[in-house]
Amino acid sequence: MFLDELFTRGGPVLYLLFLLTFLIFLVLINKYFFLVFDKKFWLDTNLNNFILNNPASNTSLKTVETTYIAELKRVSNSNIKILDGLIGMCPLVGLLGTVYGMIEVFEVLSFLGTGNPRAMSSGVAKATIPTMASMVISLFGLYFRQDLTYRISKYIDEANLIFKSKGYTH
Repeated sequence: MFLDELFTRGGPVLYLLFLLTFLIFLVLINKYFFLVFDKKFWLDTNLNNFILNNPASNTSLKTVETTYIAELKRVSNSNIKILDGLIGMCPLVGLLGTVYGMIEVFEVLSFLGTGNPRAMSSGVAKATIPTMASMVISLFGLYFRQDLTYRISKYIDEANLIFKSKGYTH
């Protein structure tokens, strides 16, 4: 019941924010699923193939970094730019909600004048609720995006250490 009331008071912009939140959630789930489950399989399969095809005696660490590590970065960082864009859109959509709510406030002012604060409160709620929601979504999105970036860089450093331990040198 609480969400229904929130969507009613926050206006139609909250539906767009809900859609953005859902998309952010899907991208985050996809990336965490890769880092938790698919990473080991991808690393084992491709690492063994790369080492068999490019032995340490014939291949420098620079070649490893420009081929295998570059592919690892590409696969790991896929959809991160989409996540950045979705997170960046949230405050802008919240600002759209602010404008929408303020238009409603000015509409009430034009009909009833300044003497009826109760009539203006609906527009003020439509102006502030989407802004607040967008900021909360952005903060959580930025936190998890930073966590993903840290985990991916740690993952790439681990791969570099594996190659160094296998005898690849500059």
